[in-house]
Amino acid sequence: MDRHFSEHTQKVMRETIAEACGNEVFFLGHTDGTGFVTSVEPLARGNRDAVAAIVVATSCGDIVIHNHPSGDLTPSQADIEIASIMGNQGVGFIIIDNQAERFYIAVTPFIPQELHKLEYLDVESFYAREGILAASLKGYEFREEQVRMAFLATEAFNEDKVAIIEAGTGTGKSLAYLLPAALWATRNKERVVISTNTINLQEQLIRKDIPFLLRYSGINFKAVLVKGRSNYLCKRKLSGIRHEPTLFQDESADELKAIIAWSEKTIEGCRNDLSFLPRHETWEELCCEADQCNRVKCPHYAGCFFYAARRDAASADLLVVNHALLMADVVVRQEAGYDSSAILPPFKRLIFDEGHHLEDVATSHFASQFSRQGLLKLITKLQHPKKQGHGILPKLATMLAKEIPEELDELYLNAANTLEEHLIPGRGKLVDAISRTMDLIGTALIAQLKRSGAGQGEHTLRLTPPIYATPLWGEVEATVTKLAADLSAYTVAIKNCCRLCEKLPEEIAAKFSGIITDLKGIRGRLEVAASGLLFFCERDDEFCRWIEVNKSAKGLSVKLCFAPLEVAASLRKAVFEKFRTVVITSATLAVGDKFAYLKKRTGINLLPTDRVSELLLASPFDFASQSLVGIPSDLPEPGSPSFASAIEGFLLQAVAITQGRAFILFTSYELLSRVYDRMRTPLTAMGLTPLRQGEASRHLLISRFKKEKNAVLFATDSFWEGVDVQGKALELVVITRLPFRVPTEPLLEARAEHIAEEGGDPFREYTVPQAVIKFKQGFGRLIRSRDDRGAALVLDVRVLTKNYGRSFLRALTGTRQLAGPQTEVLEGMRSFFTSLEEYPASRKLKGTESN
Repeated sequence: MDRHFSEHTQKVMRETIAEACGNEVFFLGHTDGTGFVTSVEPLARGNRDAVAAIVVATSCGDIVIHNHPSGDLTPSQADIEIASIMGNQGVGFIIIDNQAERFYIAVTPFIPQELHKLEYLDVESFYAREGILAASLKGYEFREEQVRMAFLATEAFNEDKVAIIEAGTGTGKSLAYLLPAALWATRNKERVVISTNTINLQEQLIRKDIPFLLRYSGINFKAVLVKGRSNYLCKRKLSGIRHEPTLFQDESADELKAIIAWSEKTIEGCRNDLSFLPRHETWEELCCEADQCNRVKCPHYAGCFFYAARRDAASADLLVVNHALLMADVVVRQEAGYDSSAILPPFKRLIFDEGHHLEDVATSHFASQFSRQGLLKLITKLQHPKKQGHGILPKLATMLAKEIPEELDELYLNAANTLEEHLIPGRGKLVDAISRTMDLIGTALIAQLKRSGAGQGEHTLRLTPPIYATPLWGEVEATVTKLAADLSAYTVAIKNCCRLCEKLPEEIAAKFSGIITDLKGIRGRLEVAASGLLFFCERDDEFCRWIEVNKSAKGLSVKLCFAPLEVAASLRKAVFEKFRTVVITSATLAVGDKFAYLKKRTGINLLPTDRVSELLLASPFDFASQSLVGIPSDLPEPGSPSFASAIEGFLLQAVAITQGRAFILFTSYELLSRVYDRMRTPLTAMGLTPLRQGEASRHLLISRFKKEKNAVLFATDSFWEGVDVQGKALELVVITRLPFRVPTEPLLEARAEHIAEEGGDPFREYTVPQAVIKFKQGFGRLIRSRDDRGAALVLDVRVLTKNYGRSFLRALTGTRQLAGPQTEVLEGMRSFFTSLEEYPASRKLKGTESN
């Protein structure tokens, strides 16, 4: 023992085990870096149910130590499972006897190794003209831009830097960062996390790029796609619903049967494996949720789909996640520690692909909204509004009557009284309070809007000092505060009920474990809602707060919302200062050949300058010969009443030239609908196939667009990026209007005012850069390979008539641009397509990717 444990630690373990009457005790041991245990602290006594908490408390290099009261130090199956989880996180696992005289090392503690920097020659050999890629990939063309990007990513790993890399379409950016990431992870035993914004890019990485690298690079690494909890089926919930199938409405009954059949044969238990997409309401009742998970106490823990996936992730070198999951992990990590497991296992190296979404994702994560529908959804889980016998509370009442023996009659009466006198009637009162609050706010707001001439539809009211001074706000504040108090009081009643149930003997309490977990989960969500509503009523300057109200034939819909004005300081503190390597890449990060906008909005400008590297890489495509940008100068401005009718005739002539094969991109669904409705019949008469966003899922629309030879797709926001259509299927992209976000959106308005208060120019510093990045993404749909040819039309004359228009045209550097009357632009298009030689649709550049 003396060779592995200090004398003091041995004494602490003996005394603690004796105090626990010789029962099991779990200790957390800290080492001196050589594996010698210098100190210990007891974390759990009596059973192994607190192992989940121990996992959170441990850091890489620590040791979990626990005693076997029997004196037999052979690891049990449970020991092996726990040791495996710990070992994958760099945590040792040791079993001792009650006298702390003998020990068994199940997992050797992690001893930090000296980091091995990557050799640039190793990286270059992969991409070189005669390198691995050239030998493995038919039709491979050397791209200097790809090598330069790989070198900067390598430098970021070697020198613990933050690297910002804009890599134009066709650079091969995925492989440019994947190789250094895989080399670093395997040589230094440090996992690397790759975060994307879209499912499309995740699938490309997992199904195409990573398998290619595994096959040809000679690097033996493991990569895992990590999905959020809600993607996995919860076996405990499914087991409960099997006994209460009438909870599901008629339209969900067939889905439930299909999911039950699928659950018996699925290996991963992930929603994506289903042969159909279940209704949201159905899946929500069956999916895994953090606040309704019993972890190691759950009887289904050993076969849990979610924890099996997390164990798989803990043994991986590369983890592929989405930005939202990453931000959730970072928030937990701030509390648990950056060397501990949070949602993801510990990591120190991070790559953001599609990094232009970073500010928006961070903003969404720190924002909240509360509505009647959302709050009532929580309450409905307690008791079904129409089927009074269904829900957590009726089920708990039935179990109390059935499972508690007569000798525990006093405990039964106390628990039953809490249910019958407080929780069940209180739920109904809470429903009334929520509806009353939202109706009062909506009615008061509509009355005020009427006085200002507003009509039906959706309206917003940003809460500003003048609003806080009105009687309206006094009424809103009072009723929201009262609702928060009602929610808090109800959570106290739930807490009391749970405490009573937890006093049951262990063998009886085990039967209540699942339903008490569900009840605690609802309590936690109601507590969050109560604190969120109180926060909504605060008036600090760091958040924007607003009310949304929509008056329709269905009634009033009210939302209470708040979001941070800035996330720069939070991102700097939580991400850039905590992770050793951060690579941010995208096809669109720069504005005017500079990264100033990105750096300011994400907090990178607050870092030491010598820690930040920048690289701007143009696309290797020859845009001058592959594309034509046409800008008709005689169209009215988008704000003109005649704009919609003016562009319809021009668009019909343009799509006639390309015979469809066009994306027509809008910034508002209203304009899209108006133009589509007027053009649909003429397009059909021309033998073209009009498609509109909203008539089918995004995936199905793209699939149909590719199959049709002459489709014209009318689309808005989600089609401006992340869509990859190569070849002759897409030869025309139309940007109907510069993609400025609505300036009266409460958060944008508040951020603009905030920038102005600090002496800045919000339009040039915030509004224009945001729109330029989106504009570049829209144009990026056109040319996806060296063989692609096509035209882009910009129908917003402000790119010609306004000073800021130059920022948008400069974003299309290298393109051939033609500005003039409509007739001249159309003639230029005809000449462009006439001059092109026919090329086979099957010719594609290998190794290109979606951006």
